[in-house]
Amino acid sequence: MARTAQTSSRGYGPAPDGVGSGSVFRGAARLLAFLAASGLATAEARDPSVSGAVERIALGSCANQNKNHVIWEAIVAQSPDLFLFLGDNVYADTEDMAEMRAAYDMLGAKPGYRKLLDVCPVLAVWDDHDYGVNDGGAEYPMRDEAEEAFHDFFGTPEDAPSRRRPGIYDVRWFGEEEDGKRLQILMLDTRYFRGELVELPERSIHGPYDRNRDRSATVLGEDQWRWLEEQLVEPADLRLIMTSIQFLPQDHHWELWENFPHERKRLLDLLGEADAAPVIFASGDRHMGELMKLKIDDPLSPGFPIYEMTTSGLTNAGGGRKGEPNRHRVSPTNFQSRNFGLMTIDWPNRSVLLELRDVEGTVVDSHAVDLDAER
Repeated sequence: MARTAQTSSRGYGPAPDGVGSGSVFRGAARLLAFLAASGLATAEARDPSVSGAVERIALGSCANQNKNHVIWEAIVAQSPDLFLFLGDNVYADTEDMAEMRAAYDMLGAKPGYRKLLDVCPVLAVWDDHDYGVNDGGAEYPMRDEAEEAFHDFFGTPEDAPSRRRPGIYDVRWFGEEEDGKRLQILMLDTRYFRGELVELPERSIHGPYDRNRDRSATVLGEDQWRWLEEQLVEPADLRLIMTSIQFLPQDHHWELWENFPHERKRLLDLLGEADAAPVIFASGDRHMGELMKLKIDDPLSPGFPIYEMTTSGLTNAGGGRKGEPNRHRVSPTNFQSRNFGLMTIDWPNRSVLLELRDVEGTVVDSHAVDLDAER
């Protein structure tokens, strides 16, 4: 599907009053320059010889543009190589694209976010509130226009495949394959194609949604599934999968992949068939943080452990219930205050340290991942 982006010279809409374009959008320019210099000017280009290994990745979600964004200071202090924005990057539940772009303008004007853009590139997926409708899917009538606003704000190159097809799904590569430091980051779109949510007959204390057993109902859509299958057979020393909604949990009834159990199983099967290990999922949405592991003795295990970090939110927190059931949680409990995530990759020792940190940058939960364990 062809798209014609309608952008200003800065990359998207007018700045708020009193905000100069140079200071607000230095980070967007840095991202475009980074992608061009690293051979990633198109979203699926792979040139391992020019992009250095990534070792520190900060991540977060749920950043209401109308709230205090003090948490960026703690994130910037970690000196990350990348920041992964996991959805609800703004709150713009609207079919009015002027309102949506204004919400992005407000995020772009936040001093802390501007500091982040001076430190590292930002890779993003969307969730429901920056897609345009709460818990929304394929039924949202403005999804193409919302996608254009998303690409414009985050500086997606004009010739990127994700600009020319429905859905924001994308891939980025970092590091040298020859050095054993090849990182694949898969950015899934869990909104554009998603089928209908099925409500429980009676709302649970752990959410309103039942499981949709209709096997024609989808999370990713067939085009994205085919693309993902192609990506997973590419060699990588570590794969990070950005999914916005939670992937591993099965016990609550808010939004998650388990709303469509056949789709969750399909992805686990695909990971196993592609022998895609090691894999870590990154999710947001829930207004809480937790760390998880799918063990190899799980009935749906792909034959190797799968890990997940949920980190939500940067401004919005307190979601779910304390101690909400989650058979895959390795955290002592879910963390219900504002938080961000930090992944520190130790390439020589083949390990990743997953950390949840609070608004001050203090570690509140951690888990060490052995990338070669149980293989």
